Amino acid sequence: MHKQTLNSRLNAYLIYLGVAIASGGVALYTPLIVSETGIKFSGFWAASILCGLNLGRVIGSWLGSRFPATANHPLAVSGNILLEGIALYCMAFLEQAWALAVFAVLAGLGSGLSFPGLKFYLLKLRDLDQTSLFSRLSFAIRIGLVAGYLLAGWIPHHTMKLVFLIVLITFISYGLLMLAAMRAIVGHESGLLKQQYELEQQQKLACDLVAGNDKLSHERSLQSELPLLFYLSNAVFWCFAVQPTIGFSLHIPKFTPDLSVSTPFWVAAVVIIAFQIPVSKQAVRNKDHFRFLQFGYLSLFLSFLCMLAFPTYAATVIIASVLLSFAQIFYGPSLDVLTARYADRVSADTGQLMSRQMLYQSMGNMTGSLAGGLLFDLAQRWNIPAVNWGLLAAGSLVMVILSQNKIPSLYRHATRRPQS
Repeated sequence: MHKQTLNSRLNAYLIYLGVAIASGGVALYTPLIVSETGIKFSGFWAASILCGLNLGRVIGSWLGSRFPATANHPLAVSGNILLEGIALYCMAFLEQAWALAVFAVLAGLGSGLSFPGLKFYLLKLRDLDQTSLFSRLSFAIRIGLVAGYLLAGWIPHHTMKLVFLIVLITFISYGLLMLAAMRAIVGHESGLLKQQYELEQQQKLACDLVAGNDKLSHERSLQSELPLLFYLSNAVFWCFAVQPTIGFSLHIPKFTPDLSVSTPFWVAAVVIIAFQIPVSKQAVRNKDHFRFLQFGYLSLFLSFLCMLAFPTYAATVIIASVLLSFAQIFYGPSLDVLTARYADRVSADTGQLMSRQMLYQSMGNMTGSLAGGLLFDLAQRWNIPAVNWGLLAAGSLVMVILSQNKIPSLYRHATRRPQS
């Protein structure tokens, strides 16, 4: 058992390493291509790249939830990772803005299909704590982002071909590391499947002897679904959380020009790296995770409230970025754990549920990317600088209230097995 745990940890760290490398590639190209497109074409076409990426992720997540084989097979996962890398590399040779948006959709498609598969294989490491798995995954992503931002400031920007060549290399490395980890996980799992199957059959037989209608109860449990509000809450959270990506970038030059535009993003990444794992370890029971979901929305509300109250102070932007970091620290890993526990409870396809969850998250990111610019423009047109932050604060407060009782109640009802 000790050797099994060591192997599981090794496979988990292979996945973390691959994710960190790919995240570095994402952080390298994203600000550069958006900036280049904005200068060469317009802000609309720059935003269309981010929108295209998230649209592709929505499509990929939908396909993964409907056709699990496209997202869960080891070769499919690595192939989807390679699809994302190749699509991004092609963007270095494109001259038309619409073509950049189209290939951004293709890159997003690969991402939307591969990331749920990544979570699917992480969850196969059942001898490791689920909360730690997801908090370390988030930690690896943030480490990669920080490295990518540093690299973006060092690599010469006069040619995007070099940038996207490095991005392609990061995704090839990511795909190879994932493939090695997945094959090891599948190989180890196959040795346990027979024993697990025999044990499950014995347990089912015992249950059938105790109550003849347990089979019907089990079939009914398979038909239960996570409540729609649970998924919509995920979409709304990421819609709000992505706002500062656009909002800060537009707000800082106009209202706090003494502050570097990159500062809140650096601060956010460092805070998440420092606190993600220790904070996530505090959540053990489902009740704790639901409390963390509420804390996530509460942190969003406080962040937007700060921007609403003191929009022209640089310190406010820093404080708001810290609060936004804690929102992601609280919300993301806990939502993953609750989804995984639900899948175990009702014997659902974990990969399919993760794809559905990714679908709503991508929808939130896509909507939020567009809404960020529109809300800022609305604030300038009305000559009320903080109206965008006020609307976000109000929406976050509503979700804080819903997260207190309504969402946990619906979740408990969905996971409750029918009585015999």
